[in-house]
Amino acid sequence: MEKNILYVFILSSLLILCPWNTGLCGSGLITLTDGNRSAARIITPDSPSKQVQSAAKLLSDYVYASTGARLPIVKESYAAGQGNKINIWLGQSSYVMDQRPGLDRITDDGFLISFPDDLNIIIAGLTDWGTEFGAYEFLERFVGVRWLLPGTSGEHVRKLNTLRIPTDEIIENPAFGSRLLSGLRGEAQTSWARRNRMHGQIKFHHNLLNLFPADKYRLTHPEFFPMIKGRRYLPYGDAFNWQPCFSAAGSVEEAIKNICEFFALNPDEQSYSLGINDSHTFCQCELCLAKVGSRKNFLNRPDYSGLYYEWANRVVEGVLKKYPDKWFGCLAYNEVAEPPAGFKLNPRLVPFMTYDRMKWVDPDIERQGKELTERWADQASQIGWYDYIYGTPYLVPRVYFHKMAEYYSYAKSRGVRAMYAEAYPNWGEGPKLYVALRLQWDPDLDVDALLNEWYRAAVGEKSAEDLAAYYSLWEDFWTNRVKKSAWFAGRGAYLKFTGYGYLELVTYRDIEQSRRLLESVAAKAETQDQKERAGIILRAFEYYEASVIAYLGLVKKQYQPGMDKAYYKKMDQKRKDLVKEFEKDPVLIHPIRFDKKGIFNFQWDVLKGRLENGYQWITDLLKK
Repeated sequence: MEKNILYVFILSSLLILCPWNTGLCGSGLITLTDGNRSAARIITPDSPSKQVQSAAKLLSDYVYASTGARLPIVKESYAAGQGNKINIWLGQSSYVMDQRPGLDRITDDGFLISFPDDLNIIIAGLTDWGTEFGAYEFLERFVGVRWLLPGTSGEHVRKLNTLRIPTDEIIENPAFGSRLLSGLRGEAQTSWARRNRMHGQIKFHHNLLNLFPADKYRLTHPEFFPMIKGRRYLPYGDAFNWQPCFSAAGSVEEAIKNICEFFALNPDEQSYSLGINDSHTFCQCELCLAKVGSRKNFLNRPDYSGLYYEWANRVVEGVLKKYPDKWFGCLAYNEVAEPPAGFKLNPRLVPFMTYDRMKWVDPDIERQGKELTERWADQASQIGWYDYIYGTPYLVPRVYFHKMAEYYSYAKSRGVRAMYAEAYPNWGEGPKLYVALRLQWDPDLDVDALLNEWYRAAVGEKSAEDLAAYYSLWEDFWTNRVKKSAWFAGRGAYLKFTGYGYLELVTYRDIEQSRRLLESVAAKAETQDQKERAGIILRAFEYYEASVIAYLGLVKKQYQPGMDKAYYKKMDQKRKDLVKEFEKDPVLIHPIRFDKKGIFNFQWDVLKGRLENGYQWITDLLKK
């Protein structure tokens, strides 16, 4: 999938900045539309899947939105002998399978766009996902479409008088076969992510409570549950505050049986999760402790890796005897964060290393993280990365584009093949998730080119520089300044996103400068779409602004000249009002609201300057 980055940047710029009807015709180009007349049609297989049908409609709709010319959609058998239009073959039709243009060179999500002759274009993948992503690439590369933010206001569609495309073959495979963000809210956000090629392909999350349902096995196999301080702990319902006893006789065989039954009932499922439960409560029976010993891992937690991964290997090997093509994901997390010593993982078992890699802005932490990655690469055939790139509930834009680009590039070079991140976006962070998904597909892309393209497409040439300066201010904060705060902790898998200590370093000047830049962006935006996107970003900033000002005044007692305490209380109320208002907005909605109860239940009471940590109830539960 290696691209000529300069070529991609120049071509993308031409697509966004100038129409294709000036100086680009000649040999090696196919004209698909001219004025509002179409010279081409889209051809699907005779029995296309819903996914291919949807991709065909999307391809036709966006070409129409750009050019005013509609590409008709027909099925293969109908198309035979019908006219002399250019044929865009979408998916694995008989024609495509007869041509076999290069399908052996692509992976599951990969695609090719090939040109057998002047009248035929092929867009196809090995799977429907690949075909769908090929359609997106066609629109991005040749029509200049960009999905910048969720919803129709986030779509950038360049108006073209004539659509001509070069006939150079395109073959792309993603660097990371599985790419998934969590915390997206609503159809607008999930569609946006999909069009930017998000597709999770392997299960790995907390799942042992489902493998051994407590209400069943508490009665039939109590020995499967952990010994804690000399007593057997028997959970109820869907409680997750426990881990199985990995030394229990029969647990491997029972796990194999249950997983095989799962695949029998769900034959289309390609993977199963062996992820540990979200708990530190590991078994303390004599057999388990004898295998674990006294060693602690880099997180200063008892090292259960040898015990757990040996158990997981045995389970995987047993299931593969019946289902040899299945995959298994798991979490390299907390007590099992390090690779086991003395043996390798089954090649079909993919550990997801859980860590907030923004912490790699600290050179020592980055060095330790890379060392751990390389140790995992020695013990596992394939590795996944589990990241924490939260947008909400942070109170200023948490962006670190260049560090993100660095660690994605490093991951590709060290055999990481799957990416997952807890995202819970705040779209006031602008291009953050756009850049993340682009780099997860191809970490060799130039991050500055991606950012500059996003800024120009989002708010226009005149506003782009100010928008870039706004995000550069906050990128400097998170990659340089924040390391000086007490909040920035070395230990732990992730930064304390329910804490607000990083605000100790935020100043009124940061907020004032940010507002000046964003107001300038809004004033300079020219088209209606650009103005809408500038307005979204400015509205999102108002929540950041109100939060910081309330904190500085009510908690730190840093007052601005002429402002009394009532002003800061008003700003605190404004942030509360805004987060409620955003609930109705498909873009600005906060997936983690600071004023809602739940697993992330935390509220910042600025009058007392304290934080109610939503994980406290879990800690209390574990003490019982």
